[in-house]
Amino acid sequence: MKLPSENLSVPDKLEEFDQWLTPKLERIKDTDKFNTEISSLCNCIRNLSNYLDNFEKMEFCTIENLVYAIVMSSSSFTSGVSFFEDESALTNYYDSIFNLLFLATGATDNNLKNHFLIKLKEDEVSSSIPKRGSGKKLIKFTLKPLPNTTKADYVARQLAACFVGGMQQYDTLVTTEPTFSLRQYLKLYLVEYVSLILEDEEDILQLWAMCSSFIKLSSQSEDMARYLISSCTIFKVRGSVSASGGHIPENILREKLTEMGLKPDVDFNTSDVVIGEEMVTEGGKRKKKTRAYDFVLPYKTEGWQPKLFIQSQFYAGDSGSVSHKVVDQTSSSRQFTKEKHPDAKFIEYLDGAGYYASLRGDLEHMLTMSDTHTFIQVKSILIRLRREFQQIQYLTPVEFEHAIFETALGVRDDVFANLIRDGYDLDEIKRVETEVLADSQITISNSQYHIEENRINYSRKLFLLDIAATNAEKITNEQRRSGRYILVPGFGSNFGILGSELAGLVCKKANYTEITPAQYEEDLEWLLDEKVIARC
Repeated sequence: MKLPSENLSVPDKLEEFDQWLTPKLERIKDTDKFNTEISSLCNCIRNLSNYLDNFEKMEFCTIENLVYAIVMSSSSFTSGVSFFEDESALTNYYDSIFNLLFLATGATDNNLKNHFLIKLKEDEVSSSIPKRGSGKKLIKFTLKPLPNTTKADYVARQLAACFVGGMQQYDTLVTTEPTFSLRQYLKLYLVEYVSLILEDEEDILQLWAMCSSFIKLSSQSEDMARYLISSCTIFKVRGSVSASGGHIPENILREKLTEMGLKPDVDFNTSDVVIGEEMVTEGGKRKKKTRAYDFVLPYKTEGWQPKLFIQSQFYAGDSGSVSHKVVDQTSSSRQFTKEKHPDAKFIEYLDGAGYYASLRGDLEHMLTMSDTHTFIQVKSILIRLRREFQQIQYLTPVEFEHAIFETALGVRDDVFANLIRDGYDLDEIKRVETEVLADSQITISNSQYHIEENRINYSRKLFLLDIAATNAEKITNEQRRSGRYILVPGFGSNFGILGSELAGLVCKKANYTEITPAQYEEDLEWLLDEKVIARC
């Protein structure tokens, strides 16, 4: 079903942008990083508390007692069956313990990475640590100098190897050269590294106060104990979450493309696409500048050259320096791209609260550039990007399925006629037919197509979306506030259709499969949950 085109002014585009804005994509507390971190911290406190009288007695509040608890609790993470599995499990535990200490004191791994050697020198402790060789059958430990920069994960790994190497179960596997006690080195370096983080009595008391409060709250509620350390854990992981979160918009787009039936690394790229290197002058110096795009579509599809070039810029906060730099480089990057791909259409994938507020000027600038073909947002991908595919006559499997939906029996000739009516070339139709049949998304018997159940369920939802888009119209603010309309992105703000009218059109248009009232409501709710449409 061909989606209507749009011809919006920049103010109209800005109004649509605001109406379909996604302010942020992910809360830190919803990320795997946060949940993994806080779970490991909770487990650390519980494990240590077993050897520290639940952190109740302040006289236990010493480095020596803490190290004793670490060593004693280590056994619960080893099985004595596999040296390397035990070493890995214990490394994770020690790493979690160090994270707990960082959390309690406010110190950071990055700040202390250059300090360990200095502390060892001040304490007159050797800077050579037992390090195991690479052998699998015979595991030999030798004393090796610590690196100049020593991070917590490195220390955790070496100390875990020392503990496991000292286990009785691995006596026949492990040797040391020269002869020395792995457990003695373990305790020595644990004391030194723990006291590097907990550098004074106040730091130790902070740790005890936090752990003691955690254990007491745990007896009342596991959730309350978790809440106690939740806020400081958020601050600890926020940097790494922000760094990894930069790819979330791109992952969302790839997910949508996959749901349309497109293949990764064939129809669309799964990593940045480098167009080439350009010589530029910056700060009076000549240097090479790599020109790359987040998405180049179609990517490596047989018979196609790239036509749609997409850059993704999502700013939930004020990242002005980054955004301004992107804007400044856009013109030269596009000119370079046009030399290689004269038919290139440039699409900006823009979203986030930053573009609503502090980066408003950058947003307007991007939309007013003469070679900005269009823009997409997280919520408008399924309308705006699919419309771009349609306009370059690039057929996707979901459009092939919709052409079947519009027939009574799924007869091949009727499906081809629908697609030719929508502007697709016969060779393009045959290309996609070959792909969907090969992938078993669709089967054919006696010149009639049959769509697999899982594909019917998804295609039916987008079929409803397309009917809403092709029959919607501009509505007034009063109509929008009535609560009777379904809003659709891609055509400016306040573009919608009466909910009652949409239900009738869907049942009338879907000839291939009967859509029951229950299915209609289910599909509508799915689209609403995905925020692809909005009820107003």
